[in-house]
Amino acid sequence: MGQVFWKFLVAFWGALILAGTLVWAVNELSRAAEDEPRPVWIGPQLRLVLGSAQLMIDSGGIQLLGDVLQRWDDDPMSRDKILLLNARGEDYLQRKVPSNWAELLTEQAEYKVQDKSGQSWFLLAVPRHEFLLDWLRSGRGVMAASSVPAQRLDIHNAQPARPFGPAPAGARPDLASTGVSDQGPPPGMPVKPTLAMPPVWFHPAFLLAAILLTSLSVSLWLAWYFASPVRQLKRALQSLASDQWLTQLGPKVTGRRDEFGAVARSFNEMAKSVEQAISGQRRLLHDVSHEFRSPLARLQILVGLARQTPSESAMVLDKVEAETQKLNALVEEILTYSRLESGAAAVKLQPVDLLELLESVAEDGRLEALSQQKQLRVKADTTVWVQADPDLLYRALENLIRNAIKFTPALTLVTIELQQHEQQVQICISDQGPGVAHDDLAKLFTPFFRAQSKKDGVGLGLSIAKRAVESCDGELKLHNLYAASGIVCGFQAVISLPLQQKS
Repeated sequence: MGQVFWKFLVAFWGALILAGTLVWAVNELSRAAEDEPRPVWIGPQLRLVLGSAQLMIDSGGIQLLGDVLQRWDDDPMSRDKILLLNARGEDYLQRKVPSNWAELLTEQAEYKVQDKSGQSWFLLAVPRHEFLLDWLRSGRGVMAASSVPAQRLDIHNAQPARPFGPAPAGARPDLASTGVSDQGPPPGMPVKPTLAMPPVWFHPAFLLAAILLTSLSVSLWLAWYFASPVRQLKRALQSLASDQWLTQLGPKVTGRRDEFGAVARSFNEMAKSVEQAISGQRRLLHDVSHEFRSPLARLQILVGLARQTPSESAMVLDKVEAETQKLNALVEEILTYSRLESGAAAVKLQPVDLLELLESVAEDGRLEALSQQKQLRVKADTTVWVQADPDLLYRALENLIRNAIKFTPALTLVTIELQQHEQQVQICISDQGPGVAHDDLAKLFTPFFRAQSKKDGVGLGLSIAKRAVESCDGELKLHNLYAASGIVCGFQAVISLPLQQKS
């Protein structure tokens, strides 16, 4: 188990212990203030008893009310006791009366009754501080063992209650008010059954055990629920540290809809990106080595030829110069791609007249197209301004136009069309070549990939164009063009750039 598991578990149980301590402290403080109790909150049951006091006196006299209050006092589930006080503050049932009874009467809602003799009595509810102890003793078999027979309450045949004053010497308090002797109730007198105990699920021990077991189960599940994805994420990070870049978290973690699920999904995306970057670097290193091997091998052959036939040195030097230029162009392409890929290239966005830039690129492309018996045409009606880096955008357009001229057949046309939409502009460069195989379309932006290996080039032009356009907050897409019959009739590159916002 990790530290997060134990932290959640300890925090949960610490909260329970703190809550229990606070309850105990409040109970102790209330017990310490027993001599000077405060008025209690009058709940529905207590309000019913207090409000029915006069009706009880009218039905059975003060004795009936005294019996009812005695039964209320004997009930272990009653949290408060009701004192029946006369004008001198003496309780009818001879119970202890707080010294501040007069003050409590003024603070409590007035519950005043009169007996048949006209004497006034006051009902005062005070907290019963031994309630918790009585409640703990109210389990099955505890109170039943100490309960004794008692007379059933009968309103119409009520026996005279004990008079106001101390109970007779030697008489049991619970029997003195009913006239029942110690030897048991008289024959024929109805007997009250033993005090009904609450169900077992109301017993404090059962409630405490249920609370503890439920809290333990919930806290264990909660701690496991939060600690499990953390442990899986920890193992995945350790796998990444061991160069296992294809490590992915399972659907049990990524499928969660909380923050852990979001972190797991982000981790998988990060691992994929890292794996692709490392694979790209390794592939780039392999491709660069391969691209350099061929011109270097040719240079070695030319050097050997020059040594064997000094008379051919002029021709050999021309070929060496050509191979050197190819190497220089390859190095320049690799450096450009590397700077764009790593973000090291300084991108300077500024307002650019797109029509003027297209005409500048097309002017150089027309010369190359004419030398191959091909044509290049620009279709644009209005001037369009975009926010871009002119050098990078020029490089991207140059690569795409040169590719189109290279692959379109002789006596065909390469079209550059400028289309303006709501908030962006599109540059469509179309040729009439054979297009690209469907399986190769997704690989065209891969460095050093050449769909038609017979053509010249190192396979970096489209990769450089894509990253140059993206540096200008644009997007480059490539796709085949189809005739009405469904046959490929050309290839098209589409550059999408956001329009410059008018100030």
